[in-house]
Amino acid sequence: MRNQSTAGIDSARGWLVVFAGFVGAFVAFGATYCFGIFFKPIALEFHASHAAMSALFSLITVLSFFLAPFTGKLADCYGARPVVAAGAVLIGAGFILAAHVHSFPLLFLTYGIGLGGAVAFTYIPAISAVGEWFKMRRDVALGVAISGIGCGTFVAAPLSARLIDRYGWRTVFDIFGVAGAALLLLCAALLLRPPIVGEKKKIDIAARVKTRVFAIQYTCLFFAGIAVFVSIVFLPIYASSIGASRVKAAELVGYIGAASVVGRLGLDALAPRFGLIRIYQTAYFILFVGLALWLMANSYTGLIAFALVMGVGYGGIAAMAPSVAASAFGIEGLGEILGILFTGFGVACLVGPPVAGVLVDLLHDVKWPAFVAAAAAVLGLLVVLLLRGYGDATSRQAEPLAAADPAGN
Repeated sequence: MRNQSTAGIDSARGWLVVFAGFVGAFVAFGATYCFGIFFKPIALEFHASHAAMSALFSLITVLSFFLAPFTGKLADCYGARPVVAAGAVLIGAGFILAAHVHSFPLLFLTYGIGLGGAVAFTYIPAISAVGEWFKMRRDVALGVAISGIGCGTFVAAPLSARLIDRYGWRTVFDIFGVAGAALLLLCAALLLRPPIVGEKKKIDIAARVKTRVFAIQYTCLFFAGIAVFVSIVFLPIYASSIGASRVKAAELVGYIGAASVVGRLGLDALAPRFGLIRIYQTAYFILFVGLALWLMANSYTGLIAFALVMGVGYGGIAAMAPSVAASAFGIEGLGEILGILFTGFGVACLVGPPVAGVLVDLLHDVKWPAFVAAAAAVLGLLVVLLLRGYGDATSRQAEPLAAADPAGN
């Protein structure tokens, strides 16, 4: 009887951590992916160019992913709870301070560092905690947690547009700062450490990073990152150029977020039947199809079709990338491995949005970001086809890692 009771408690605790991961992803990327909605009002107030605003977004995302190996290692050593709590402080301070600056460079120090640091201290630590709690059906648990990204985007983008129209971007920053800090503190409180089973192995992270499978997955994420981030930054601007209102333009980013939930949960659910790698490759193909639709779109309806298809592909990639890494390398040191792997997104942001912004400024055509994103999607699809042999045999039966720790840690 005690074994049954303990197993029930353990399962409940594991799924509580999944909920915490969902909340962390919801806040971190909901706040980040509505950047395109703030783009125009901030640029107009500070007379900033497309290239300068793209550089601000690049700083946010570069910090988000380049700090991730450090924060992932901290979470591996000390647990995710204190690391995510630090992220709560960063997002609150970053947004609230940015709401009161009157110099564009200060936005890099407040909005850029605050939000970028908050994502780094939240996402990888929270998601790796989910991966550590589940041995089987890890793909499902990670998919549910990571779907917080899509839900956050779906809510934050149109909500921020409506709030900006009513209160102005500065007041919205204040609101986001308070709400974001409160939700991330809740996330931190729910991030229980998994029970320790046996002696913890010493992992050679450097050896894993040098493997062929790591190089392929890193390159795939780099090209996918260019396609996704260029789309999120420039889609609202392009929509406005063809006559869409700010709210309508924001809704397109919301559609990407909503469709990404379908990709995260739907494509992930197909992995047990058709193979994790095969479905992961399919997600890259769907991403490519979505970008092709943007190239052909000349109406708001066409942009909706692009957003929905692209969102499904992006969602599948984001959901399955941690599972592919866990299948190839195991869960020991997963936080640090994921942190290094996702710097590919950071490099993508150093390249994609600034290049697209420069092209728009030089050529005065807001369609150029679509060409940049589509080219990256093609390259990502070609590289991911080299990835095979990992993850297809991974069992996905629902079962947390081990019995609950009686101490509640």
